[in-house]
Amino acid sequence: MSTLNRSNNKLRLGILGVNFGWGSHAALESILREVRNRVDCNCWVIGFGSEYGRNILSEVVDEWCGFDRDDYISLTQAAKSKNLDVALVTLEGFAARSFEDAGVKTVFLDLMPFLWRGNDLSVPPLDVSYYLAMNLPGLKKETLGWMKTIKNLHWIEAVVPKYSVKSENLPRNGDQAIITLGGILGMSMTNTSNYPTLVLPGVLDALTGYGFRRIVVAGNVKQEVLESIAKPYRSCAEFILGPLGRDEYPRRIAESSICLSQPGLMSLLEASSCGTPLIRLPPQNISGFIQAEIHKAGTGAKTDTRWPNDVVNETLAHSKAVNGEASGNEYIYQAIADALMYKADIVRTSIKVQVSKLIPKCLSLPANTWYGLVNSVGTDGARQAAEILIHAVKG
Repeated sequence: MSTLNRSNNKLRLGILGVNFGWGSHAALESILREVRNRVDCNCWVIGFGSEYGRNILSEVVDEWCGFDRDDYISLTQAAKSKNLDVALVTLEGFAARSFEDAGVKTVFLDLMPFLWRGNDLSVPPLDVSYYLAMNLPGLKKETLGWMKTIKNLHWIEAVVPKYSVKSENLPRNGDQAIITLGGILGMSMTNTSNYPTLVLPGVLDALTGYGFRRIVVAGNVKQEVLESIAKPYRSCAEFILGPLGRDEYPRRIAESSICLSQPGLMSLLEASSCGTPLIRLPPQNISGFIQAEIHKAGTGAKTDTRWPNDVVNETLAHSKAVNGEASGNEYIYQAIADALMYKADIVRTSIKVQVSKLIPKCLSLPANTWYGLVNSVGTDGARQAAEILIHAVKG
């Protein structure tokens, strides 16, 4: 195990996570816990930007530093002013370059190497001091091809918290289900109400119809939106609604009999590390479609809930994303908004029928099915990333 003992008794670490969903910040939090366990000095963590993840990072960040999001030179200047020893960045390649331009050794964590293609290939910082990529199943030749040009590539396992790994001994609540709305908030998607308002009624119809009497809905969605959606079901189920704390999130997944997930990658990994049966809900962005396939490849479970083809056409979405995910995401976001206005009843019925069929199928699969994703990726990524970060400081 690498440890760090500094003569000045202080390590100044800068961090930044991309403002998309919650996964990049959850990964930072898990790695920072590992770093603090491995240094024999005062680890002072300075968070830059990362507005969407500040609640997740609140217990591991000592100081916040803002900068002009439209001007990465301002980030370089801010980084220089903080006298950093090293920086850790998730998924925000331009920010990683800014730290390097400030003379700071930077560790870039790529949780989604499958995402970069076309115009988006300008994002990965190929010359960063350390490039860490999560070794996911099913990465395509085109992805592995451009990754050969990375100067200092390190493959790592899944970055999941130790307390969510292999929770088979934790008693499950037989009538509790959890719905996770991973990745609902993004740089180009600040409307967090359309997707849950369109999708959740059909899901709740199916869950309450099956007999679930305690339902957790976890996501960065306004409380009043979730309360409005849940209100018609209050007579037959108890609800926990809204964002969950970093420790509470995997605990709620582990104690639930079933998880229904808008397929954000970190949500899928944490559910797999808990061994919780999982139904994949219709994706609300391009990465969600890819991540659903990764989960399917890892678990072998055919538990997809699909959009009606005249609501979101998956083939069309992928074709629009050939040169970058933005065009594909714009199509999906608009399709969801249109469906909410004109086809809400059709979507509700479709999802209710699909989920009602998938619940018994999902619960009947062998228990070891659900560990399949993390078994194929591994669960030691947080430790590996922390070791590399410490090595960067020593070097």
